[in-house]
Amino acid sequence: MENLLLKYMGEGLSKELKQAPLTQKPVVTISREFGCPSKLIAQMLTDALNKRSGDPDHKKWKFINKEVLESAAKELQLNPADVKYLLNVGEKSLLEDFLVSFSSTYVSNLKVKHTLIKVMNTIAQAGHVVLVGRGSAAILHGRPGSLHVRLQAPVEWRIKSVCELRNVEAEEARRMIESTDKKRSALYELILGRKLDPHIFNVVFNCSTSSKQQIVQGMLGMLEASEMI
Repeated sequence: MENLLLKYMGEGLSKELKQAPLTQKPVVTISREFGCPSKLIAQMLTDALNKRSGDPDHKKWKFINKEVLESAAKELQLNPADVKYLLNVGEKSLLEDFLVSFSSTYVSNLKVKHTLIKVMNTIAQAGHVVLVGRGSAAILHGRPGSLHVRLQAPVEWRIKSVCELRNVEAEEARRMIESTDKKRSALYELILGRKLDPHIFNVVFNCSTSSKQQIVQGMLGMLEASEMI
């Protein structure tokens, strides 16, 4: 399947950067606890934004997820699965052991971090994107013209959600939640150099008490109030 991000970052993006290198165009990042419907909400938000009128340049919004990882992998000359593993490893010693096992070429977690930051900032400079995860909020939280959203819910609600979506038993769902949340926290710590600070988010939605439609409408309202749309 064609790498959509590389296509997006091609000639069209180069023109965008040359025309307005200092313009802060709107960007939305969505961070989530495992079990919250981030991808669906991101797609719903993207669709809703593209149905709206009033954007002076009529630029289409794009939802970007795994393409960020693919682009980082291409620059590191690694398989995307290897980059994903690197981003999920919190212990330096474990990282080094893994690198020795799969490649004679050492790729440090610092290089992975810098590559991911470079990719995220390049995408953000073009604007009109909805980014899910991959440390996007940590990387872009100080950027003007951005909205950073956090999706969370009580663990029991997330267990039920994971059971339904992945057809697993409750205990397996709980293990998946604990493991994935830990890995995502490690990624934030790698990028920020400290534990995840909830204050980097503009708004936090509880998925157990708000529907997907309500969350999308809430984000649209914040984008309007911030004059980002």
